[in-house]
Formats: sequence, structure tokens, C-alpha cells
Amino acid sequence: MKISNLHEQTIAQLQAKVDQLSESLKPRSENTNAVGSAATASSAATDAQSAPSRRQSPPIERDGSFEGDSSFMTHSKQATRAFKASLAATPQLNVDEALSDAVANLQQALESGHTEPSTSSYSAESTNDDESHGLSSLPLPPSSLVLKLLKRAKVEHQRIFDEQPSLDLTTVIGYCQKVFFAIEPYSIAAFIIVNTSLLFLLRGLTDQAKLEVQICRADLIHYLEVLPQNVDFAVRKLPLVAAHSMENITALHLACGLAVESSIQASAWDLISTAARMALSAGLHRLGRRSSDNEQRIKRVTFWSIYAMDRSMALSFGRAPNIQDYDIQTDRLTLPEDTDSPTGPMLACWVDVAELQGQTYHQLYSAHAQNQPLESKVAAAKQLAARCLELQRDFQVSLLAMIYRMVPPIESDHPLQFGRDCILSARAALKSHNEGWSKVGATGKISDDDWRVFIHWSTLFSPFVPFICVFGNVIAQCDLQDLALLGEFVSTLQSAAEQSHSIKKLHYACNSFHQIAKAFVARRSQHLHPSATGANNISTDWQAFDGTSGEYSSQSLSDTQLSQQDWDSMLSEWDLGLGTLDARQMSSFLDLLPND
Repeated sequence: MKISNLHEQTIAQLQAKVDQLSESLKPRSENTNAVGSAATASSAATDAQSAPSRRQSPPIERDGSFEGDSSFMTHSKQATRAFKASLAATPQLNVDEALSDAVANLQQALESGHTEPSTSSYSAESTNDDESHGLSSLPLPPSSLVLKLLKRAKVEHQRIFDEQPSLDLTTVIGYCQKVFFAIEPYSIAAFIIVNTSLLFLLRGLTDQAKLEVQICRADLIHYLEVLPQNVDFAVRKLPLVAAHSMENITALHLACGLAVESSIQASAWDLISTAARMALSAGLHRLGRRSSDNEQRIKRVTFWSIYAMDRSMALSFGRAPNIQDYDIQTDRLTLPEDTDSPTGPMLACWVDVAELQGQTYHQLYSAHAQNQPLESKVAAAKQLAARCLELQRDFQVSLLAMIYRMVPPIESDHPLQFGRDCILSARAALKSHNEGWSKVGATGKISDDDWRVFIHWSTLFSPFVPFICVFGNVIAQCDLQDLALLGEFVSTLQSAAEQSHSIKKLHYACNSFHQIAKAFVARRSQHLHPSATGANNISTDWQAFDGTSGEYSSQSLSDTQLSQQDWDSMLSEWDLGLGTLDARQMSSFLDLLPND
């Protein structure tokens, strides 16, 4: 057996070489192990002396260099600074103390950050133990009231299913059973969905319905306060890395809406960003061909709802959207197949506008776009404006004003003077809003709560720059009609401000700008026409002036003009404040204003 002998000899030779190699490496290995053991022991000793235990480890510090500005805050800051500079450059106006104090107070509200982080800010705490959630100790409405609400929802359609098309009554009932009649631990997401659903159901109660479910006013007010607090608490208990399930996606989506209503804009962005990333991980952007399956329908509606909210908030905060158009395969919504709710057409329109909002950020307001020549940005703005006009949607006029803001005026370099098309679009947006209030709000055709919902959709979920643009025109041109337009807009927010924390802050901001504009126009009129009839009777009290007396000049304020460099630094650039402001200063404008 020559072959067998040959194999045995070869194996013996290989074994001898392996043994020899092992002997040569043995001393080196022993030395390495000794060094490694010493280093490990030294490291362990050092860690034991200097490092705290895992339970006592300090919270992770977040980089505070950038959190993003809302577009309203950015424009407000720029307008206030430019206006203050204009006043300083025209001492002949003899501005009184009241106007100076008003400008100073507004600027302080815009540019001063809080010294402590907000207690309502959502920062997730990682936990997987159901027993450690602490949710069972939170106050909830009694199960008897919950049963009455659900029974009523079976016989009378509830608005929650219009505003949240990804939810239906069967789903809400299932989650309520998990929480109120728990036979096993329920998830944090289920708790969020239940509290949000009950909040919407309680909000929708009419006077007659309150009698039917037997709830008194005091209890209703209590539950309307408690339920959002429960959602706030539960969101902060969500694990940092959670499964990309429809339950978690829906919970985050609902919590984001409540955060916007509560004027916690920075947290709302965190929530919608997390929901968007989960939606992408779950493949909701690649559902493929349209299917009549109800589960696929819910996924499709949920995805496009998150897409629209992500795009609107991204443009508001000056950030890139989380969901990119080039990565989407899911079919657009079709009505009434996907949703037959009354808000379905608005959602479909919102998706169309959201697509253009993403393009607006990319081509006009992104860091890359800001580095392009002015001629390129103007050309891009005109192309986007043409697409915007093609949409033929009433609520796209606000976006049109934001697009045209990139086109500087031809005849004036006043720092608060915008281009003609920008002013026309901004006026149209304010007039449309004011007309809506006069037709349905002031006449009582819709409830105050319905008007609140409209304002949330039209001015808080999306960038609302027209007010600042018209304010700038009042200062630059002393335009009385625009001044009256600002006043009408402020008055439309009054009733909703009593119901919504965020609208209350918006009302405060717009009212401050309006009062400053009135005071400036009054002082400017006295300066230009000191001997005009009635000019001496114009009120100089910035809180009392009604903006209807005296004669005014529509000419540009040449003596308050700033240089083209000032224009570029104040209004032609969207300065995101990278590395220049404290992180808490960079949160939403509405999040910084005082409550009173």
C-alpha cells in the first residue's frame, strides 16, 4: 500500500512542523498574556476607583451646538434686529420709551434661552421591564366612563377617526381592553394610544353628549389635563431602541401631534423623526403595488401622514427631511379607497404640498443651497413658485411667500423690504386666513375647537412666514392697509388661544409685532407730517394707537435704509446659528415665548 504509506509520512511531517511552530510561539504567547493580564488588572483597578457604578452613571450629555430654528423664529429674529437697527439709524424719529421697550422685550423673548432644560422635553429612558414603567400608578378615567365613550363612538361617528385615519374604532377598543382590563402586561405604545384616543373622544363631547356619558365639567377638565401628562410621561419611558412595529409608529405619530399642540416643537421634531425612521425600517415606503387589504391601507395612510408631517416640520426647523422622495415606492393616496373621511382630501393635498416643501428646503434653504450664487437661488425660487401655483391649493400661498422670499426687491434695499411677489403672496395668505375666520369662525358656523384644529394645520404644522413679510412691508412702506391686515390676523387667533398653549404663544408673538408696527407708523407719520391736520392728535402710545388717524406716506424710508451687506446678513440668508447659540436658544420660536 504505497499510497497509504505516503499519506502517513506526509501527515507525520506536517505534525512535526506544527509542533515546531507551536514551541517557537509559546514564549511569545506567554509574554503577551502576562502583559495583557497586567494591563487588564491595572485597567480594572483604575475603573473601580474612578468610574461610578452603572446604576449611578451620569446622564449622557447632548451636543448643544445645534437644535434648529423654526422659520417663524428665524424670520422674527431677523426682522426684530433689522427694525432695531433702523431705529438706531434714524434718531430724528425721536422714538419714545414705550416703543423702545416693546422692541427690547420682543428681542429678549426671541433670543434668550431658558437656563434649565424643559421638564416637558421628551428624552427617552431605556427600559424593557414592564414592571418598571410606572404606568399603572398614573391616573386614568374610570373604566365605566371609558365604556360609555366607546359605546357612544359605535353609534355616533367621532372626529378622531377623521383626524387620525390610521386609527379605527375596533383598534381603539382593543387597546382599551389591554389597558383597562389587563390580563397581561401591556406595552408603553399601547398606553400612549389609549390616552391619546380617550383625549380626542373627550374633546369631541357636545353638551348633550356630556349628559349622556354622565361627566361633570370639573371631571372633564381634570381628564383633559391628565391624559396629555400621561402621554408625556409614557413617551419618556420609551426605549431608545424600540421595535419598528405599527404599534410603536402609531404611538409616536400621535404623541408628536400632542407635542405640537403643547408647543413643545423641538420634542415634536424628535418624535416625528423617530416615527419616520421606524416607518422606513418597517418598509412602509416600499409597499409596492396597491392592495385592497385593510392592513396595507392602514400602513399606506400612516406612511403618507408621517411623510407630510415630517416635511412640514423639517422646513419649519431648517432641517433635511427624514424621508426622501427618491426612496419611495409606495403609491400615493387615492380617495375614497384609502380614506373616506372628510379630512381625506386635505391629507392628500397636504402630501402634495409636503413634496414641494422638501424641494423648497433642498433648493433654497439647505446648507448647499445657501452657498449658491444669488442668481441660481432666484432661478430655483421662480421654478418652485411655478410648481406651487400649479397645485392650486388655497393653503399653499404661505409656502409661495416663503419661496418668493429668496427673490430680493428690485427698487429698494431696505432690510425689511421684500420682493413684490413675496408681499403679494403674503398678503393673499393673511387675507385667506382672515376671510376664513369671518365666514365660519366669527359667525359661529364652526366651533372654537374646529377653528383651533384649522390653525394647527395651517400655521403650526407648516411654516407661516407671511405675517413677518407683511410686518416688514409696514415698516418699510408705512402701509396702513397691511397694518390693518396684521391686526385682523391677530384678532382671529384670540378664541383659539384660550384653548391651545401653542396658539396662545403665536398670538402673543403676532400681537407684539402688530403693536410695534402701530407705534412705529404713528411716530413715522409725526416725523413726515409734523404740521398735517390731525397729525398732532395721533396717539404715540404703542398700546393705544389704532392705526386709523392722520396721513401717511407710502414712500420707502430712504433715511432708514441699510446697506446691501446688511440685507444679505439679515434677510437673504437663513442663518441656522451653527455653533453661535446655546442649544436651548435654538428651539422653536413658539417654545421660547413667555406664557403670559
